[in-house]
Amino acid sequence: MKPPTRPHVGRPENRSDAESGAHRSKRRRPVVDPKTQEPVKKDPSAKAGDEPTDSAAKVSASGESLSETTISQGSGATDALASGGSSESSEALGSSSAGADIYTGTSSKVNTELMDRLEEREFLRRHARHIRVATLVGILLGVGVVSFVVFFSPLFAYHLDKCVVNGAKTTDVAAICQATAGFEGTPLTRLAAGPVEKAVLKAVPALQDVKMSRSWLQGIDLKVVERVPVATVRQNGKVVGIDRDSVILEVAPGDVDGLPRVDVDVEKLGGKTEKLVVAALSALGDMPGELRAEIEAVTSQDAAQLTFAMRDGRELIWGNSKDSVEKAQVAKLLFTVQGVKVVDVSNPERPSTR
Repeated sequence: MKPPTRPHVGRPENRSDAESGAHRSKRRRPVVDPKTQEPVKKDPSAKAGDEPTDSAAKVSASGESLSETTISQGSGATDALASGGSSESSEALGSSSAGADIYTGTSSKVNTELMDRLEEREFLRRHARHIRVATLVGILLGVGVVSFVVFFSPLFAYHLDKCVVNGAKTTDVAAICQATAGFEGTPLTRLAAGPVEKAVLKAVPALQDVKMSRSWLQGIDLKVVERVPVATVRQNGKVVGIDRDSVILEVAPGDVDGLPRVDVDVEKLGGKTEKLVVAALSALGDMPGELRAEIEAVTSQDAAQLTFAMRDGRELIWGNSKDSVEKAQVAKLLFTVQGVKVVDVSNPERPSTR
């Protein structure tokens, strides 16, 4: 802040002497006679270079003295004013400087506090970010460890001696479990049911269906459905059981007599004989067990006109293998009629007896 410009009172500092004299001559007061207090008139006949008269000289001298006194007083007043102005300007400047110092100090304090708060906020932000990263890393490590234990460690590995079979009546349980030996050591979490079930069905043909479930921590449960023989056939001179899907089954000697007999050798099946066996097995498989147990043998040679010999000497004309369930219901009802020797259900809507 610049101090105010010092006013110039009295004689200008930058003016030359000639300019100063001309300036004073222009502003000089008229000469006054001290006695009469009237202005002294200048003699018009006097020339510019002539000397003034004594009274005029006195008046002039008096006027000059008065002017000098006035100028001196004016100069003093100007100096005083300048001094006062300078002093006031200095005080104002000092006050401004003091105010600026106070403002600067306050501003510095505010800036310092602001920087501290910003640094603290940045520190908290970095700290929170580090915590999030550490938490994420910990979670990933935990997931990795758990995944390894669950999917790859031997803690959940399948042991063959932990195999349990349910539903087997005539089939060897050890043979069923042995079919799963290829999966031993596999963690149960990675042991799929489909491949295990297919392996068991392939190794043990006597089973019609297999369902696997896991038995934690190291075992499996196999629920099996055995194939049911619906008739007997010859194979290599030996009587064996056969189910409706033409799968050969081992049958105990005591169970052979209770099954219908198909008088064919499975090693020589072909042409009409094979069609006859397939049709007969389909019809026998759709019959209820009570009616099937009363049939002794298949006596026809035509797959389209099946005929069964009953154990009590009666005859059952079945026709083709279609509508077997309905035919079985009608035949069971007609065999309850006294004196009936032949029951014909080839057309179940119009059955006949003889």
